[in-house]
Amino acid sequence: MKTERIFFDERKRTMSHGKARLLLQVDNLQKSVSFYTRQLGWELLEAEPAGRAALLRIWLNDEVVLIQRGQLTKQEHELQETYLTRWLQPNSTNPKAGDLVYIGVSSVNEVEKSLQENGWKELRKEEEAGHIRKVFVPAVDGYTFVFWEELFASDDEIMKMYAEGIDELECAVDGLSEEQLNLTEAPGKWSIREQVLHLIDLELVTIHKVKFALAESGRTYQGNRFSQDDWSVSLHYTARPITYEVQMFRSLRQHILGLCEHLPGALERTVITTNNREESVARLLKMMAGHASHHVRAVERIRELHGC
Repeated sequence: MKTERIFFDERKRTMSHGKARLLLQVDNLQKSVSFYTRQLGWELLEAEPAGRAALLRIWLNDEVVLIQRGQLTKQEHELQETYLTRWLQPNSTNPKAGDLVYIGVSSVNEVEKSLQENGWKELRKEEEAGHIRKVFVPAVDGYTFVFWEELFASDDEIMKMYAEGIDELECAVDGLSEEQLNLTEAPGKWSIREQVLHLIDLELVTIHKVKFALAESGRTYQGNRFSQDDWSVSLHYTARPITYEVQMFRSLRQHILGLCEHLPGALERTVITTNNREESVARLLKMMAGHASHHVRAVERIRELHGC
């Protein structure tokens, strides 16, 4: 407890820098704070005096800001903005009700045990061997938290997952008409078309980092953050055809696979990100393989739902 208390005090002294990366809109702040602290075991760090916003710690991992939905007076809005400026990172994530909110943890099993101690009985878990383990936790205000843990995979397993993703995507969209590409799993969710264009754009952005790691291993890499919502709107995901993009996906992966087979120690080559984190080619390929697989499964669920 002493270590946690010191950590709390240190966070309060640096709070003006903005630490939270996640902003959640809630219907009733008091009830939501109660849910997150009592049922999830998070910690309330600070509350805005007017009762319109609060800063919480998600165990020892990260921080989240809750903000109450609804109309505010000018004075309330100014006060709220003051606290949000203090608490939030500049490019925070603001999911919508109904979204899945992913939070990385060191052990999903420990998270599940902690939640069970707080009264949770049955929680849905998923596991992809060598890639990821997840537990899904339905929350108030329409959000579902997905606490996930990265699993170990050998270099050969990573290359296999990355290579197999080519056929998996092509099979997932095979035979779909332009009209069927617009089908969704639920109102307000991404269509098949949007799922595909998003996963390919993530590949394009990440491959740039992979190429730097392969060509200039150990170099510091600087790149802009990928904003999936901005890209979706600006690049017209809702209306663009996907045929050439799917073809490009195959070419991109074959290009990287060829490089990795040709270059000695390719998967161990690295870049250093601006936050001083070392990322290997193996880790980047594994992330891309898992990300694509996630969206391919979403496409398959949509097809099954609509019988196409």
